[in-house]
Amino acid sequence: MFANWKSVAASVALLVAQMGNAMALPAELNGLQLRGQGTLRWFGFRLYDSALYTPAAQAFQWTQPFALEIRYARSIPGARLVATSLEEMQRYGMPERVRATWSEHMRRAFPDVAEGDVLIGAMDGSVVRFWFNGRLTHRIDDPLFGQLFFRIWLDLASRAPAVREQLLGGRG
Repeated sequence: MFANWKSVAASVALLVAQMGNAMALPAELNGLQLRGQGTLRWFGFRLYDSALYTPAAQAFQWTQPFALEIRYARSIPGARLVATSLEEMQRYGMPERVRATWSEHMRRAFPDVAEGDVLIGAMDGSVVRFWFNGRLTHRIDDPLFGQLFFRIWLDLASRAPAVREQLLGGRG
């Protein structure tokens, strides 16, 4: 009897944990399925949980639609999200001539975030769309922007290689 209770308790705990990590995609992204999940920590503090969605949870490919979802564990000003993104995109060769334009695009896409808020970025061809807590915030028709932005998480040179590996489903 006690063994069954422990088994039921473990199953319930697992289900609750999975529900807590489950992130609902906007209807426009219904064709995508969870590929992998990762958590970014900085000096032991959890900054966010992330999830990568691809068609039928297949291996990530730049030529296929995908979505990256981030659930924040801390409050971060939108201006900091923009500045950090620009710094990282600069590492991947962002042309200086587009900095101001891309900064404005991201300013419109990224509000201040608080614990539990969810930002989703999706790329399909040359179009990048962003949602904040389920509401579309901005659309950018620029494939170079999308590739440089998502390289922050998905490139071999990512500053968070363990998160990259988790997002790609441990299948690099």
